[in-house]
Amino acid sequence: MKCLHAGLKIVLSAVRVFVAASLAYMVVLAAAQLALRWFFNSGIPWADLQLRQIVLLVGLSGGILAAAENRHICIDITQHYLRGRSQALVQRVIRCLSAVGCLALAGLSIAFIGSEFAGNTVLRGILFGVSLRQGYVELAIPIAFALMGVCFLFQPESTPTERGKA
Repeated sequence: MKCLHAGLKIVLSAVRVFVAASLAYMVVLAAAQLALRWFFNSGIPWADLQLRQIVLLVGLSGGILAAAENRHICIDITQHYLRGRSQALVQRVIRCLSAVGCLALAGLSIAFIGSEFAGNTVLRGILFGVSLRQGYVELAIPIAFALMGVCFLFQPESTPTERGKA
């Protein structure tokens, strides 16, 4: 169990670094694209498509971090009506259901990606001008949902006051 928590901690650190680097890269690329369009009536042909795909990756990464840090959107009316052990039990059930939902979405997204590979859709010039099959970019979707599910399963217990701080 400790090994799993340590591995999850390493993965989450890598996700944080990825989000920070991706956001910085997005700002620089978007600014360069904007400057080229305004001043030189040209642009980087692959920049818009790459920015759209990075937005998807950053959004999914943010979901992973939100689930891991217990800072996700949560509508939990039970915290006003239940106290103590019954509230802790309901929170465990909600976390398990959230994990099952995320893992189900991971499975469904794998089926979706299979259809993308069958369709043989190619994103022309997405990776610094190099073409890439769309399914490879979308592999981040099931990975992200699976990581969110794992984060929900191994989330530490939280009290109502901790939830209110989020």
